[in-house]
Amino acid sequence: MDVKPVSRKSIYEDIVLQIRGMIDRGELVRGDRLPPERRLAELFSVSRNTVREAIRALSEQGMVESRQGAGTFVSDSEPEDFAVSLAGAIMRMQPELRDIFEVRKLIEPEIAAMAARNASPDLITRMEAVIAEQSRQVKAGETGRAYDQKLHGLLAEASGNQVLRAMVAALHDDFSDSRAEGLQSPKRQKASLAAHRRIVEAVKGGHVMQAERAMRMHLDEVEAIVFSNK
Repeated sequence: MDVKPVSRKSIYEDIVLQIRGMIDRGELVRGDRLPPERRLAELFSVSRNTVREAIRALSEQGMVESRQGAGTFVSDSEPEDFAVSLAGAIMRMQPELRDIFEVRKLIEPEIAAMAARNASPDLITRMEAVIAEQSRQVKAGETGRAYDQKLHGLLAEASGNQVLRAMVAALHDDFSDSRAEGLQSPKRQKASLAAHRRIVEAVKGGHVMQAERAMRMHLDEVEAIVFSNK
């Protein structure tokens, strides 16, 4: 496996992104067994607990599955096959950051609106928990990047549309380029957290137009911050 040592600041998040990238590029395919936990810890120069956290996150995303006594394998479930194939095609295009933002602004405001219509109490509780953890990380000087991504994934899940959910999963790594480590200024972190709170409050209250507007403003604000630093 061709891996890079991870940043201590982002802890397990870089491992998640690197393994997802390998899957999206076809370097790891359906049914492939990941190296043992001890070997992954050596490759990424992290503790085994950090590896476990990354594997747990990948498992929640449906990218890998653990088999008792056999190890951890790349998932072979049908919905993720579609997502991985689409992601691989997009990654081969090597899209520009502005293109990524254009796509996000096309689909994510509508996803937020649909989430306001369809979100279950359980999903809203999970969103609130994600925001609480993102807040903790930002206060601790960390990026909160993984929780940023997780919230957008939960909104797609809450939309109730399986195709949109698969699309967001497929575009995950390309969207992550717009959250890259070098672009994580304190200003952006605080703006993102405040916007996420507004979006979730609108979703929780079932305010469709407010949720759509809050997401659109969030993406516009983040785009402005990102490109003012370039």
